[in-house]
Amino acid sequence: MRKAHIRCLRGAVVALAVVSTGCTSPDIFVEGLEVTQAFQTAANGIDLVADRGTTVRVRVGVEGGGTAAGIDGRLHVQVDGVAVTPPAGIAPINAPFTAPEAALWNRDNEAHTLNFEVTAMTGIEASADVDVVVDLNPLPGEPDVTNNSGTVSNLMASQRITPKLYFTRINYTPAGAGLPALADVQAGVGDAFVRGIYPVNDADANLYLPGLFPTLTWSQDGNSNGQIDDDGEHSDLLDWLESCRQLIVDQSGENGDDIFLYGWVAGNPIVGNGWAPTGGRVAFGNTEHIRHQRTYAHELGHNFGLSHNTRTLAPDAGWDTGARLPANPATNNTSGRVKASTLNDIMRGGQMTNSAWVDETTYNFFFNHAVLDPSGDVEGDKRYSARIVALSGVLSVDGTRLVRLNPAFRYNWLSQPSLPFAGGAYVAEAIDDQGVAWNIPFSGILGDDRDNHDDVYGFFAVRIRVPANREVDVVRIRRTSGEILGEMRRTAPPSLVLGEVSTGELLSGIVEVKFEVSDPDSPLADIRVQFVYSSDAGATWVPIAVNVPGSDTSVSFDASEVENTVESGVGVLRAFASDGLNTVMAERRGFTVVNGIPKQ
Repeated sequence: MRKAHIRCLRGAVVALAVVSTGCTSPDIFVEGLEVTQAFQTAANGIDLVADRGTTVRVRVGVEGGGTAAGIDGRLHVQVDGVAVTPPAGIAPINAPFTAPEAALWNRDNEAHTLNFEVTAMTGIEASADVDVVVDLNPLPGEPDVTNNSGTVSNLMASQRITPKLYFTRINYTPAGAGLPALADVQAGVGDAFVRGIYPVNDADANLYLPGLFPTLTWSQDGNSNGQIDDDGEHSDLLDWLESCRQLIVDQSGENGDDIFLYGWVAGNPIVGNGWAPTGGRVAFGNTEHIRHQRTYAHELGHNFGLSHNTRTLAPDAGWDTGARLPANPATNNTSGRVKASTLNDIMRGGQMTNSAWVDETTYNFFFNHAVLDPSGDVEGDKRYSARIVALSGVLSVDGTRLVRLNPAFRYNWLSQPSLPFAGGAYVAEAIDDQGVAWNIPFSGILGDDRDNHDDVYGFFAVRIRVPANREVDVVRIRRTSGEILGEMRRTAPPSLVLGEVSTGELLSGIVEVKFEVSDPDSPLADIRVQFVYSSDAGATWVPIAVNVPGSDTSVSFDASEVENTVESGVGVLRAFASDGLNTVMAERRGFTVVNGIPKQ
């Protein structure tokens, strides 16, 4: 404060005390700007995401290193030289602000910076020239206002793809807790951590959606302990979720590799809190308030291909733009926007919602991930194709053998193949009827949400692109070294007949669908049948029953848990049956679902 006092002198000095009136305020200045959308280095070294909520943290300096109170200001953002903020700028969220003493300044303290938040609706567009300007309002009598502005210029903002994150609720009957409360998992709650840390348009209402298909009742509990164990039970549940995901066809008429499906389980009857195939597209987890929002973001990180780490955010700090997590729900024990450098990265297992965020390495991994990259087709990996080979199975926990290779399906809608997993120890291979081999490497590793846990293997799912006009004679799982762990060969195809659903029939409540499978050379119990429903004459599809043995004769679904048909008589039921490498289809049309979910 010495310099500020010296500037204040207008009369005599007696015993170093100011005796005059009309003192000026201290000189304040912009010492630094940090533009962050979840995580940022002090040097603004991380590129921005277009259309994403953005925070600007301003370090306000005081000449002489002391404090200054009553600070306010305005934020202006320009993209390619054009203002995207109002002419008057945006006000801070914490004015009037008191700048701390320089010696006490701490980046981990939310109250030590003047903070501005730009909602995604304001719009930082894709550009190589994003300029951020902060003007501090002059304090009364401030001696120097020429240093009250700070600018960060030529920031890069890139467009990212918004993935399609679907969720469903699971009634795990051995635990007796029923379905998880919708309030715990719905948009704005279940996805709060995900929207906070992933480099996507966080205001996109279509980022996280309920799967508009019947909820799951899951009763498997081989050792009767009321928990989903890591001895195969978790793989079977992931298997079911993946079968559902394969049958979600969105408004584009496609089933993309950017479709993810997450299952919420009431409470936490899960050994490991949650599970996901590394590099896969499905996962499930708990609904404990102290951890469930972070567990979802963590398992999604496994789906993107990450393993566990032990990093903290140091030396930088994160920021929860919009304060999504505090008091959401109240018992998640999370408070404040700033995410201190001492917190763990999201991919450290077993953490609570209030003990983790995302660090620079992980954030940049997500930012550059092919699923979010709109730059185009890379060697055909993003090209949609009909009759993709959807292959799945289960490896032993130690990864030494193939426990199960499920019947493969080739659906008649457009799908994307899986992204190759760099460094994967296994290869899924399909050999067509012309002898050409098509393959995709994959990880085979399952990721849970507990700390200091060694990698285990289990359920995997891989989609291989084979030309639609070619049949597949052999599929196999092998090591990258060439060792074959298991294979299936094409035999005579099965037949599938659906029971009659009358044209003009109105469906509501519990609907029973009869079917009959026959096969000349495969046990009916080994045949899988998948059932889907369309509310709009086949433009979109959702699952209504999956992994049904061919030895069964009927399935049932609750019509109140699917969408009403868009108009009378355009409902479609379709079934696919696979004996291994042959997929056959049957369908019924012309009915109407009433008393279901209103069409979105």
